[in-house]
Amino acid sequence: MGITQTLKKGSKGSEVNELQEILIKLKFEPGRIDGDFGDKTEAAVKQFQQKQGITPDGVVEIDTRNALNKIIELAKLYGGTSGKLPMPGVDLIKEFEGCKLTAYPDPLSKGKPYTIGWGSTRKEDGSEWVLGEKITQAEADDLLILQLERNYLPLLEKIPRWQDLNPYQQGALLSFAYNLGANFYGFKGFETITRVLKNQEWDNIEPTLIMYRNPGSSVEAGLKRRRVAEAKLFLQPLNNA
Repeated sequence: MGITQTLKKGSKGSEVNELQEILIKLKFEPGRIDGDFGDKTEAAVKQFQQKQGITPDGVVEIDTRNALNKIIELAKLYGGTSGKLPMPGVDLIKEFEGCKLTAYPDPLSKGKPYTIGWGSTRKEDGSEWVLGEKITQAEADDLLILQLERNYLPLLEKIPRWQDLNPYQQGALLSFAYNLGANFYGFKGFETITRVLKNQEWDNIEPTLIMYRNPGSSVEAGLKRRRVAEAKLFLQPLNNA
């Protein structure tokens, strides 16, 4: 939705309501969410402005609106129960991973672990799937989110300056990790991508990602397409949100 008008002490309405909701999410204290711009909301706006380097006058005019609306747009790109999962990465994973609603044998072992959905080998409670067991598409999607938040996001968040990356950059790395392992950063065989991320060498991100395509294998072409897509996502301008 976003904030479209100037708001200040005495303002009332739905946009004040939205402003108060945003301020609470940002750990400021505007008082109750009641759509009434009072003293507490004004104080919270001043705190937000000060943190953003904006003159802290307590009035939501163009600079403050732009800063708040950017945060609103960013929030739409995150999901999951934590609100920290970069959803552009989830979309990319779904583009390249197959989804099967009936549990099937592991392609390598020809047996366990039985897999279902977007690659889930365990149920929500941690138990194994039974061969031939079925789930719905909604359950498969929920399992993917659960798996990403439980097994991948905590490890990715350990990458230095992870929080400084935008949701497109984080999403590209989420897809990379889902394909090649959540522990890739700093591990043997991943020295180049580790260096590029550590030094923020974004001009080298595309050729670096493309390196990890299993050259000479039967899956090289498919992996190259995925790496190119991840690089494109990583380099997508944030103002395209």
